[in-house]
Amino acid sequence: MAAAAQPKGSVSPGSIKPVTRKAVRCQREVAWLVTQAAGKLVATTDDVNAPTPSFVLAAALSYTRELERAAQDRGAAIDYEAVMGPDLASFCAAAGLPTAPNALSNAGYVFTLSGADLIRDLYAYCGDLDERMGDASQVKPGYAIKLALRLFLLDAASGNASASKDNTCA
Repeated sequence: MAAAAQPKGSVSPGSIKPVTRKAVRCQREVAWLVTQAAGKLVATTDDVNAPTPSFVLAAALSYTRELERAAQDRGAAIDYEAVMGPDLASFCAAAGLPTAPNALSNAGYVFTLSGADLIRDLYAYCGDLDERMGDASQVKPGYAIKLALRLFLLDAASGNASASKDNTCA
């Protein structure tokens, strides 16, 4: 008997490819944070090439997960409100960053993620944050990106490359 024909418009399992690029809506502040985090990465490595925004985010997410594990091991938790609460000018002062251009935080920005692993990791982290924060609304990728970049920059400002603090914001 002949193989059953697939319905028109269906996708065979062999033809599904992982998503390798994903656009995420964020605040323009994220663009500023990416540039600052890229500078910190370049300053701490021998590679003088500017890292891509996706590379910067992957490093920040990895670092954020390390901070959370270290805090959890001590029976503590990261104070997400303290990290995300300050406006951009206050955050820049706390992180030892130059003053950001005016009106960045309210404007829109599209962050393009590159790489299936990074995309999966970001969405998994959103789920983890949703559980930790116990909020009824789902944590959005833009929030997780901003949080990871802020944590990375705050900790880089303190000169702390491996240990975390309970309250990560000044």
